[in-house]
Amino acid sequence: MPKISLSIIGTIALAVVVGGGAYLYFAGSIPANEKEQAQTEEVQEILSIAGRVTSINVDENSFIVLQPKEEREFVVLVGEETEFIRLVFPFDLNNPPTEGSFTPEREVVTVKDVQVNDQVFIRASSPVTTGQDIVSPLEIQILP
Repeated sequence: MPKISLSIIGTIALAVVVGGGAYLYFAGSIPANEKEQAQTEEVQEILSIAGRVTSINVDENSFIVLQPKEEREFVVLVGEETEFIRLVFPFDLNNPPTEGSFTPEREVVTVKDVQVNDQVFIRASSPVTTGQDIVSPLEIQILP
């Protein structure tokens, strides 16, 4: 049986590793750089926001919400199908009960009931994107 030198085995192993890496690179399994890797990561869609009302336009059935941490403003255009409610707690928020549980009441309201500085939660039917209006969200909650 002929003897195979260690240098020949090493050369063959190195060729297999380099060839496999080249195959994976060109097949698209290994990102070429950080930019390509960032593009391949899944982008999470945001379908809800919370913020403070900064202005109201009753005639256009809309208001503007500011997200304080991100300093982003969104125009919210209330649609006919939008569920618009105010959450009402059965106790004083400054003096909550220490025992038991509760469920806030859901009072149906309109844009006329919104006031500047109200805290709101908005659940949209399509992704919320900076620079675009939120049109006909599914639900708007005025928080206590």
